[in-house]
Amino acid sequence: MHRTQPIRPILCLLALVSLASCGGAGDPSAERLKRAASGRGEIVIGAAWPWEAHKDVLYWQGIELAESEINGKGGINGRRIRILRADDGEDVEKGRLIAQEFGKNPDVVAVIGHLQSYVTVPAAAIYDLSGLLLVSSTATTSELTARGYRRVFRTIFSDVDVGKQMADYAVQRGYQRVVVYYARDEYGRGLANAFEERAAAQKVRVLDRQSYDPSLSHNLSDVQQTVEGWKDLNPDAVFIAGQSEQAAVLVTELRRRGMNAAILGSDALATPTYVRTAGAAAEGTVIASPFHTDAPSPPVRRFTSAFRARYQKDPDAGAALGYDAVNVLANAMRTAGTSSPDKVAEALHGTRGWEGVTGKFTFDQSGSLVDMPIRKVVVRNGAFHHLDETAAPR
Repeated sequence: MHRTQPIRPILCLLALVSLASCGGAGDPSAERLKRAASGRGEIVIGAAWPWEAHKDVLYWQGIELAESEINGKGGINGRRIRILRADDGEDVEKGRLIAQEFGKNPDVVAVIGHLQSYVTVPAAAIYDLSGLLLVSSTATTSELTARGYRRVFRTIFSDVDVGKQMADYAVQRGYQRVVVYYARDEYGRGLANAFEERAAAQKVRVLDRQSYDPSLSHNLSDVQQTVEGWKDLNPDAVFIAGQSEQAAVLVTELRRRGMNAAILGSDALATPTYVRTAGAAAEGTVIASPFHTDAPSPPVRRFTSAFRARYQKDPDAGAALGYDAVNVLANAMRTAGTSSPDKVAEALHGTRGWEGVTGKFTFDQSGSLVDMPIRKVVVRNGAFHHLDETAAPR
């Protein structure tokens, strides 16, 4: 659902444009460059996220661990880093205001955030105008890096990447007849379109597409009607591009009606809510995910061990994404030899094959990741397990 934005943020944005263009006394951008060039004091990085609303996600713990490790090894070019948190409440207006506040703070050189794509995209314009560098670790919309910003980077796969690679997985498993269930929003449509286009190009038949309004409480009768129609189609697989709660309702109804089609899901399903709500019906679901502790990678093993030692629990995907965002930014600062946003952006654009816990990072000139394979998890015995794609999921 699209909301009309009030005039005040637009006026604030115009004020930022005016400020950025004058370059005179009191310009935070100019002062930021001056302080970065001095090479003294802490390197301050903003972190915008709905902290209060998503305490169950271990995103902050991943960021905190990275901060602690970097400072424990002497910081970046001899300077300690400090993470400055701000809660955006998953609200567009709050996201803009936070972007403006970070932009006015000459100590802040970069920002990691926000959780939601619909908050990140409008905030990104303000960060770029303010001369700040933005590293987005969770906004999957392709729109974020399609606007020509020089200092905006995404350290997670896009919705298009997920749709295409899940279609490739369907082909690898020999699924020839599939149906699609998606949320009627930018996230769901982008995934569904990418999946269908890739599937069709590889001669996989998409028998039907059904959608739901994610802003409304789920209507079980609509789900039942959808499943009833699919029974006659007898699909090999169902691709779900939506949120975990709605996915759980659909999968439960599919199994109740005796349909044994394989369930393929987008990254939003990789939450405890999906498994808890769907119960036994979730078994065997294959889901795109940026991280799992069982992934056969030395960085994953080191990170998981350090995280367990500090927090006495396993890291989740949020923790891994936050950890990588801080570390790839720190690596670029070391390479650039400065915290100046423009120089760090140049170093990020030049990054080739830097290995994090979510994969190897290579950025194109738009700030998007290039050729990063998407890991997958499978639900077994009520828990997520890393999927070994050399063998069929049990």
